[in-house]
Amino acid sequence: MTKRFYPSYDFEKQNSIPFDGRYLHPGSLVDKPYPEMPLIDAIHTRRTSRAYSDELVERETLEWLVSSAMNAPTACNEQQWKIIHIQNKDTIQNLYERGSAAFLKNTKQCFLICYNSKNDNPRWADYIQSGSAFATLFQLLAHSIGIGSCWICHLPNQNELKRMFNIHHNYQPVCLISYGYYRGKSKIIPRKHDATKIIMDEEFSSENLQFASHRKMLYRHVLRSIYYKIPPFFRKKLRKKSLKHEKKFYYEVND
Repeated sequence: MTKRFYPSYDFEKQNSIPFDGRYLHPGSLVDKPYPEMPLIDAIHTRRTSRAYSDELVERETLEWLVSSAMNAPTACNEQQWKIIHIQNKDTIQNLYERGSAAFLKNTKQCFLICYNSKNDNPRWADYIQSGSAFATLFQLLAHSIGIGSCWICHLPNQNELKRMFNIHHNYQPVCLISYGYYRGKSKIIPRKHDATKIIMDEEFSSENLQFASHRKMLYRHVLRSIYYKIPPFFRKKLRKKSLKHEKKFYYEVND
């Protein structure tokens, strides 16, 4: 069998996005979209974006992205995504005031990915897996044509969102994606772990794992649960005070 060799990724050698040695400049893709970008470049040069240009992404562009992302795998090939597109500034402000990620109030476009959760495999929550596969492809495709995005799960409880958007009882919100044309540069941030430390042969190894105090995690979990059970009217009054407690799920010490 021929031994294959795949060299480590070199940002200097890729030609998809200008790189100045420290920063990528994905804004160049706004005027010169590159949907044929090599997949390896899209994977390595995409980074989460939480600030966008004032220019709105056209409906036709959104439809192309959604149509392409629908090639994502789904459980049993059901393909039961539903997308709630949100562009009304009052609706976005309402999401923010109800306790969604703080930066959301400065965005102009986002959408909620929903998926049919009624199936015979509830323990594995495959509706989440199917919706997540769609989100991943959407973000890679959007990046290739100069559109940044952020995958958001810092949101009010699912049942509250279902009432807010009148979502069918068979469907569950999976995540919210904010998006918009790039407006700046992106710093290269190395991955936290080497692949050799991620791959475990045959069974899980707990060697060298270190976690933060479970008490702190429980404390955050309880506070979060209480916060989102408070009626939205009162929660909106507390929004500014809650900003410093934005969700951070970094429980592993090494993170």
